[in-house]
Amino acid sequence: MIVIALWLLAQPVFAQQDETLFRKHIISSGWHGLYYGIALNIIFEIDGAAAAGIPIISAGTAAVIPLLTNSSRSISNNSLVLTNHGKYLGWVHGFALPSLILGEDAWNEKNYKITVASGALSSIALGRLGYVLGRDKDWEEGQTALFSHYGWVMPFAGLSLGLAFVDDLRLGAGLVLLSGAGGYFLANKIFELNPYTRGDVRSTQVLSTLNGGLAFGLMIDKNTQFDEEWDPKRSDLIIPALGMLAGTAIGHLWLKDARLTTQQANITAYAAGGGAIIGLGVALLSGGDKLWPYYTFPYAFGMGAYAFAVERFKKENSTLGFLHKEGQSNLNIAFMPQNLLINQKLAENGLPSPGRTMRLQPLFSASYKF
Repeated sequence: MIVIALWLLAQPVFAQQDETLFRKHIISSGWHGLYYGIALNIIFEIDGAAAAGIPIISAGTAAVIPLLTNSSRSISNNSLVLTNHGKYLGWVHGFALPSLILGEDAWNEKNYKITVASGALSSIALGRLGYVLGRDKDWEEGQTALFSHYGWVMPFAGLSLGLAFVDDLRLGAGLVLLSGAGGYFLANKIFELNPYTRGDVRSTQVLSTLNGGLAFGLMIDKNTQFDEEWDPKRSDLIIPALGMLAGTAIGHLWLKDARLTTQQANITAYAAGGGAIIGLGVALLSGGDKLWPYYTFPYAFGMGAYAFAVERFKKENSTLGFLHKEGQSNLNIAFMPQNLLINQKLAENGLPSPGRTMRLQPLFSASYKF
């Protein structure tokens, strides 16, 4: 019912080109409002009927606020991406900060409410910051997508590193916060080296997910048998993060100068997902008692479909590389047969008088816009 209500609320009462983005903004705001209501329940120890009603009220309120504060009913893609990114990562950084200060005491009975409040307030603040940056900064969509990607991949790597090798919660929380800041710096430097498109980054995320899934399967298979309880070593918790980082690096190399559109990137995601499902079906048909087919087959089929789609689009974009972004050719060639008649008339008039030159008109002209 909540989803239906938000969907009805998001139906446009206006006609603008970015109405779809604004609708996503409303739905996302309502969804996060639900989380904030749950946080209120935890902080104030609300139970009973009120515990069910407050998240619903906060979700509806959060969905209405964009309608009241945004008179133009518009939002840029950069603002939408960074707003959602800030709201989600705000919880992570908001939990990490009290953990950095208080250590394990951040989650004890005395302080856990402070930690939850820190997460909620950080989510709200970073969501607003993302909206303002997306609105005011003249960033390319590919640059914004890189900020979003590295903004969660690097903290995930920091968290995995902390879980794998660090016993002190303060140090682990510090790794999360430090890796998060480093992720944004790294994203900016990578974009300076090569201006990836939004489609390139989205397709890179698909490859990161594929490699992360393979790495997660390897981690599980390394520590258990098919019918046994999973008992991982702490050091193995870094494996999924390494897989995702490797997938990101490979994606950057593979998609350099690919210039994928968002639609093309979506198709690579659909291809990878469909291939992974087929691979899982093949693994189920094998009926073996080993774990490895259940993650290697989906990966192999998914990667095969992904590679086919990427190479196809790279070839298409390379063929159309002479087209500029408005879809018109940078190379302009004109054939002017009428100049044959003009040149013939010039020739019939005889040689030019002293001090004047005869200029025959060209049959072809060509120009290229860089």
